[in-house]
Amino acid sequence: MTSPIHHCKECVELLGEYIEGTLSPEQSKALEDHLSLCPPCITFVRTYKATRSLCRAALAAQMPRELMSSLKSFLSEHVPGFSCSKSDAAPRPPSDSEPKKV
Repeated sequence: MTSPIHHCKECVELLGEYIEGTLSPEQSKALEDHLSLCPPCITFVRTYKATRSLCRAALAAQMPRELMSSLKSFLSEHVPGFSCSKSDAAPRPPSDSEPKKV
């Protein structure tokens, strides 16, 4: 059995794994128990989740469409379980070395 979390520092150290869903059930329970009694940690978790979402959205908005398409195609080919729709995996534009159709 995992011991209870008594210090907020322990909560912060486990947070990334908790959000990703890779924390053991015992550690998750200990973290959730701590969060149920610690308003500052609850606020920290909410801020942490919001920051991750905002950063992802900002990076996606700034990434060129061609790069996003190429990245999604690569991930769907090389990462088990990654999937994207056919419209997301659009073909790459021709490179400068390929002849261009007129």
